[in-house]
Amino acid sequence: MFRLADRFRSRRPGLRSRITGVATGDQAIFVSRAAFVAAGAYPPIALMEDIALSARLKRVGPPLCLRARVTTSSRRWREHGILRTVFFMWRLRLAYFIGADPAQLAQRYGYAPAEQ
Repeated sequence: MFRLADRFRSRRPGLRSRITGVATGDQAIFVSRAAFVAAGAYPPIALMEDIALSARLKRVGPPLCLRARVTTSSRRWREHGILRTVFFMWRLRLAYFIGADPAQLAQRYGYAPAEQ
């Protein structure tokens, strides 16, 4: 079951990123220093900083999605299951896009609040 889940998990984000131009934490983001600086670097928010950076980078130039693979942790997927994890991540992203506080989303995600 988890081999199938790992295949699903590894292909879905790549397709999503190619369509939307948005990379998330389950992927590797490679960016030139010049583009990173032009985009304003990572925003100082508790969660969704990868999505915010991707949006900023799209203003600098179009993204290029490579076919190379990276290895990321499947811990959350294994602990909570595929569908539950997918829907949870969708809910967090939707909440972020409609204006939810990233610190509150980080708490829902399971991160301790960052000291600022």
